[in-house]
Formats: sequence, C-alpha cells, structure tokens
Amino acid sequence: MNPGVQIGLVAVVFASQIFVLSFFMPDRRRHFLALLVDRYPPREYPRLYPVPQEQMQRRLALFKPFHWAIGLCSAIALLVGLIHGTPALQLARSMLTCLLLQLLPHYAAIPTIIGQMKALRAMPPPSVRAVELRQWRIVDFVSPLSIVLGLCGQGLALGCSVVAYQHRPQALPLVGLCVVVSSALLLRMIYLLLSPIAFKRADRYMSAKDMFRVRRRRLRTLFGSGAALGAYFALALLNSAQLIRFDIGYMIIGVSIVTQLLGLYIVAMQRQDLETRDFSVYRADGPLQPAS
Repeated sequence: MNPGVQIGLVAVVFASQIFVLSFFMPDRRRHFLALLVDRYPPREYPRLYPVPQEQMQRRLALFKPFHWAIGLCSAIALLVGLIHGTPALQLARSMLTCLLLQLLPHYAAIPTIIGQMKALRAMPPPSVRAVELRQWRIVDFVSPLSIVLGLCGQGLALGCSVVAYQHRPQALPLVGLCVVVSSALLLRMIYLLLSPIAFKRADRYMSAKDMFRVRRRRLRTLFGSGAALGAYFALALLNSAQLIRFDIGYMIIGVSIVTQLLGLYIVAMQRQDLETRDFSVYRADGPLQPAS
C-alpha cells in the first residue's frame, strides 16, 4: 500500500481511538449516571444505590482529569507525528502506547466496580423471596455454534503457540502470553460445559428477566471473545514465527479498532440497560421477583 495512504489510515484510527476511549466513553458513563439518578432518584429507589450517589459521582469526577490529560497528550503525539512525517509503523507504535495509557483509568475504576458489587451483596435481602428452581444449561444462554467457535479459537491459539515456539524460540514472550490467556479461557469454557451452571446472584433485587439477560450477555462475551482472541493470537503467532507475513502496523490498527468497538459495545449495553431494565424492583416498596 502507498505509504501516504497507510499513514492516513493510522492517523484516522489514532484520532478515533483518542475520541472514543478518552472522551466519548467517560462522558457517556457520567451522562448515564446522571440520567439514572434523574429518572430513579435515591429517595424513591434506595435499593438501586448500595453506594451513595454522591460518592459515585465524586469517583467519576476524579477520573475525568486523567482521561482528559491522556487524551490531550495522545492528540499531541498524533499531531507531532504527522507534522514531522513520522513513518506509518512508528506512528502505529505510538498509537499502541497511547492505547495502553488510555486504558489505565478504565482499569483503575475496577476496584470501584468491585466495591459496588460487594455493597450490593451486603444489602439486606427481601424479607420474603419466591425461589424458582431450575437446572440451567449452557445452551440456554449461548448457541452451539458460538460454543464451538470459542473452543476452536482457543485450541487453535494453543496449537499455533507450539508451532511458533518450534520454528522461532525468540517468540517465547508472545507464546507465553498466549498460553496463559488461552489456557485460562479454555479451562473456563470447559468447566462451564461440564459442570452444572450455578450463578451467584450479585444483585438481590434484579428481576429474573434482567438477570437472565445479564447472564446470557456474560456467556456470549466469553465465547465470542474466545473465538476472536484465538484467531488474533493464531495470526500473531504465525507472523512472529515468520510462517506468514503481516505488516505489524496493520495488526496494531486491528488491535485499536477492536478495542474501540468493545468500548462502543459497552456504552451500547449501558444504554440498553438504562432503557430496558425493570427498575420497579428497586423501589422501597417494589415487587418481589423470583430468585433464579
């Protein structure tokens, strides 16, 4: 491909990455929280706020400067690279470095999310709960095709890791990463397939319909990411072993695009939850739901 076209492609993906990860996602999260509080005030829906709403807003506001600072620094790196005529591969590597930095605030928010989940589990359960006893199967949530693709993807990645190490031992760091990640995902999938499915009910008040949707989404994400990540690992390993040849710049572009799509998917799911979840169960006098 023409070098100018390649640089243009990297620049477009880089700019999109800066906007999506540093500005759009954090802004949507703050917006959804404000909308949630406006539609379902804590006074009327106390079960929905195991952590005080003011505390949640302060934590989100705390991360805002970090998102903006990393986003602005990434934009400067992009502009400087374009002004100085940085080669496409070097610009792509700068994009990957900025991607890792942009993910840091999202990872730093994980303890906050875990704290909210613990607070949900610590809430007093409803005084009376109807219990629906049902033996769930994995195919109740995920299609057989998704299961096969997920298992095959991780099996392919592990097989390619062996081939890559045999042909080029210098690829050991990538091989090691693949073996650890793919083995963990594959064991998790096999465990879910061979064991009776038991789910912890993190939210004591969520309706049975909403809980089913959340469980289905988690399992679809597991097997879908297994298939996609397995295919990516296989290509990266074969390329590292020099059995096939890919421009590393395009592989970095692919990582950025997939990460952005994942971020947009998370935003879409947050929006869907806000529009479709049954929030009546979180009222102080809300109806009881079966615990499935």
